[in-house]
This record gives sequence, C-alpha cells and structure tokens, in this order.
Amino acid sequence: MLHTITTANHSLINPQLISAQDAVLFWQDGVIISLQNNSLLNVILEKTTNCYILDSDIIARGLEPFIDPRLKIINMQQVVELTTQYFPQMNWD
Repeated sequence: MLHTITTANHSLINPQLISAQDAVLFWQDGVIISLQNNSLLNVILEKTTNCYILDSDIIARGLEPFIDPRLKIINMQQVVELTTQYFPQMNWD
C-alpha cells in the first residue's frame, strides 16, 4: 500500500495502519511532518523504511536543511513510479 500524507495535522494520521512493506509519501503540507526530530515521523519510520518526500514541496517551503535524512527525496516522475508499484493507495489529508 502507498500512504500519501498531505497534511501536517498529526491527529489525522494513524501510523498503526502502516506496515513494513508499505511506502509512505510526504507531499504538499505533509512535508512538515518530515522535519527532523518529529515524533510522528519517528513512529512511521519504525513501521517502514520506504519513506519518500517530494522535492518540489520541500523546496517551495524552504525546508531543505531541516528534512530528516532517513527520507528519500524524489521528484514527480518518481512519485508516478511509486503509484504504479504500490496498490492500493491511502491518502491522509
């Protein structure tokens, strides 16, 4: 499953639904969760190491220096590839 996180609201995200074989994509306002030392991000990374963040969204928000280094920064083409690899998809917004 591909979990797409588009919100910074921690209360809307249930990391218990994420498994080791799942992938998580942070984009739009969800990139705010990807900041270093974020407790929710740490829980998600304990569930799966397949965590990605969209480059253009972190650049647009000026967050490049603050992104947790355990995340893989990808471009929109790679996002499209993720959507073909993981099914079904769940959007957390």
